[in-house]
Amino acid sequence: MYSLRYLTSIVVITFFLTLSGCAHAPQPMLVPMPLTPPPARPLHKVKVALVLSGGGARALAHAGVIEVLEKNHIPVDLIVGSSAGSIIGALYADEPNADKLREKIIALNKWDLIELNWKSGVKMFWQLRGPVEGNALRCFLQKNMKAYHFDDLHIPLAVVTTDVHHGDAFVIRSGPLVPAIHASSAVPMVFSPVQIYGRTLVDGGVASPVPVEIAKQFQPDIIIAVDIGTNPDHGSVKNAYQLGMRSLHIAYYKLSDWQNKAADIVIHPAVDQFGMFDDHANEHLYQAGQQAAFAALPQIQQLLEAKQIPSKRRPSSTCENERVDFNFVIKCND
Repeated sequence: MYSLRYLTSIVVITFFLTLSGCAHAPQPMLVPMPLTPPPARPLHKVKVALVLSGGGARALAHAGVIEVLEKNHIPVDLIVGSSAGSIIGALYADEPNADKLREKIIALNKWDLIELNWKSGVKMFWQLRGPVEGNALRCFLQKNMKAYHFDDLHIPLAVVTTDVHHGDAFVIRSGPLVPAIHASSAVPMVFSPVQIYGRTLVDGGVASPVPVEIAKQFQPDIIIAVDIGTNPDHGSVKNAYQLGMRSLHIAYYKLSDWQNKAADIVIHPAVDQFGMFDDHANEHLYQAGQQAAFAALPQIQQLLEAKQIPSKRRPSSTCENERVDFNFVIKCND
């Protein structure tokens, strides 16, 4: 039989290991959620919807676009984000201030958002896992957003994910924010999938890289899409891996181009020379977004005038609907 002192020691050690778990071991995304999201905030007449595409580190350009729109009083009634676009969209919807948004992201590097776990990476060959569990991303979001739920946001947000079992886009507009954004950004083969609402979800860019068709469901008067995707290379490929990656890039590009056609205005920052994980040119990416938005500004203003949409910011508001709380907050290091 074990002594009382031994059993007490085990309990104490287990307690402290549990408290420090976020810092020393990846926490599985096990969130006690229902099979469907709670009822979403009702959307009234949406005049301008802003669609933010995926693109990894190139999403800094989204923030540059947002600054130009804000400084020129272009209203935004809805943000639809896919992958990295959901991160930028959520940060801005939480605190609609372009200067504050810039402060939060301009010095970001990839290791602020991803953490490698080689044990999880090895398990990906026989489990639904990846070398990145998503703890760093979730901690970044928790530290940089005041809102915990979609209903707390000042601008309505639709987060686009991909349901790998059903093979289509799954849009989340209610419930806790962090798991939804994590799922939208869970790049396959890099991040572990996120299992919420009875679904296995991965990066929204798989099904909808520029989710204009999602925005159209809300019948906005104007859709402004920001596409930070890149053109496929035209050089030769030397091995099967390069062939596979080139093929995926072409498919992604063609799908993005097709989705862009449904937007009223497409802003395409000049970011072709940067990869998804390039974090050495944040200022350049931000300025590329500014420049592309400035170039599109006359067309945007002309369309607003034609639709008789006032050029002013949407007033901040929150929804007072009953909110369902879920246990999704993880412990983060300061």
